[in-house]
Amino acid sequence: MVVVNLELNSIDINDGQGKDVTVNWHFDDFQSNKTFWTDSNGLEMQERILNYRFTFKYNTDQNISANYYPIDSAIALRDLSKNK
Repeated sequence: MVVVNLELNSIDINDGQGKDVTVNWHFDDFQSNKTFWTDSNGLEMQERILNYRFTFKYNTDQNISANYYPIDSAIALRDLSKNK
């Protein structure tokens, strides 16, 4: 298991503007098959697949915004290269 700690410097929350904090990851030698899991408001983990939708044919040129998933408390990734 790998634990990643993230330190966030102060963000001005008294300016009346909403804020979104995003984190972009890149792992070397990590094979996830484009699959990961995110929490669903603390109820259950939802499987997510990059550039794929279960309910419709996925077609977009906006890769970042199309793969944006708000995460309330947890994200999980499985390294498939370690299961050999």
